[in-house]
Amino acid sequence: MAKEVTPEQIEMLDGMVAKARAAAEIIATYDQERVDRLCQAVAASVIDMKVWANLADEAVDETGLGDKVTKRNKRNKLKLILRDCLRQKSVGVIEEIPEKGIVKYAKPVGVIASLVPTTNPCLTPAGQVIYAIKARDVIICSPHPRAKKTTNKCINIIRETLVREGAPADIIQGIEEPSITLTQELMKRCDLVIATGGRPMVKSAYSSGVPAYGSGAGNATVIIDNTCNTPERQAEAAMNTRISKCSDFGSGCSCDGNLIIHEDVYDGFVAALVKEGAYLANEEEAEKLKAVMWDEA
Repeated sequence: MAKEVTPEQIEMLDGMVAKARAAAEIIATYDQERVDRLCQAVAASVIDMKVWANLADEAVDETGLGDKVTKRNKRNKLKLILRDCLRQKSVGVIEEIPEKGIVKYAKPVGVIASLVPTTNPCLTPAGQVIYAIKARDVIICSPHPRAKKTTNKCINIIRETLVREGAPADIIQGIEEPSITLTQELMKRCDLVIATGGRPMVKSAYSSGVPAYGSGAGNATVIIDNTCNTPERQAEAAMNTRISKCSDFGSGCSCDGNLIIHEDVYDGFVAALVKEGAYLANEEEAEKLKAVMWDEA
């Protein structure tokens, strides 16, 4: 049974929210150039290989999940996030449709509660704060208890960068000693929830009474259809499956969880998978796997 939050914890949480709202008032005044500059600075502070390598290694040591070598490569996702951010307008008028008489203005949502998963304790807060800054929002992160040290270390690196850029550090904050009940209280006090993690976490976010985005249940299904019908296409798709499943030891929610293969290309694609290093279980082994992986119907 989850522990109840103490008065001291409530006071701490209310203080964090108050600081976040004060920072939100400041960032709401930034123009597009200032916002984009800040996104670049934050990304640069964590993409630096020396910084990211240490964070990646510490994440594996603290959580016991993933692979240090491929987790280091995840910094490239931050480059892609930054690229997508800088391509878009997010301040003032962002779209006009003259024929319909519609003009769209960007407006900050306010304070975002971010539930950070144990599988990506640094990539998630770093990526989300770049997007939050782009939208002139602020964010309070609730780390997974098994990854709280690494997540807060990443957050503190970003906070130092914000201060160097003349922006409020409290654009991003992290709960130092997170718990389920404390996270639930955080969600109630914010304007938007982003829950990245397992099914219980996402369900809790959707039940918070606050608008929420949930992701991260994982076990993604990948469909290999009958257009994968040449040796070259099958080799490429099999390679991508292997990369996806092996990266960070398959701990990320977006890795290939299972494959549905069209019967017309089934044999050729399975052969391509085996060539990439896949193991093809025999009938006896398959039955043993089923007994472990699935409940009886």
